[in-house]
Amino acid sequence: MKVFDKTFTKYGLEAYPYYYGDDSFGRIIVKISPSDDPYENTVFRIIFKVEHCSVHITEIPLIGYEDKGYGSVAMRALIKHSINKGYIGITGLLSSQDKDHISRLISFYEKNSFDIKINPKRDSGYIQLDLTNPSELLRKLTERITLLENKLEEQKQKEKSLQATIESLEHNIANESKFVKFLKKYF
Repeated sequence: MKVFDKTFTKYGLEAYPYYYGDDSFGRIIVKISPSDDPYENTVFRIIFKVEHCSVHITEIPLIGYEDKGYGSVAMRALIKHSINKGYIGITGLLSSQDKDHISRLISFYEKNSFDIKINPKRDSGYIQLDLTNPSELLRKLTERITLLENKLEEQKQKEKSLQATIESLEHNIANESKFVKFLKKYF
């Protein structure tokens, strides 16, 4: 088991990606808190096999934490792991079993720099990521992470401003009550 650096989703949620595997098969597992247990605190998994110096994604099981940014955390960890191992690409299939959420999958893979080929029925396809120019790919990922970090910081500032407004209103309401009591007492 190898742990990657703590990271955050686009929503500011803490995430801890791990790699479990050997030279033939592996799993990238994202947890919401650190743990050596492969099942404890797990929110996302990518299961893959290594074939001919490439990674082939075999399964991304849905476990109830979709649309929270954990998938992108897992994919970034898989890409970094694959680059560090010297693999030349990442491939996978979009199964016809995925046809009810194919547009969501296309969006997911596109934002993670994959090339996508969809069949004419638009119910299945093939994904591929070329890792032969890792510096360019890592630059794109770093730009995306920076953009997400900036959006997260903006969101935190908005929340801080909103909290200050709420506190001010609560203070005004409390003081208004004292003023109304004063008026009632003397008028």
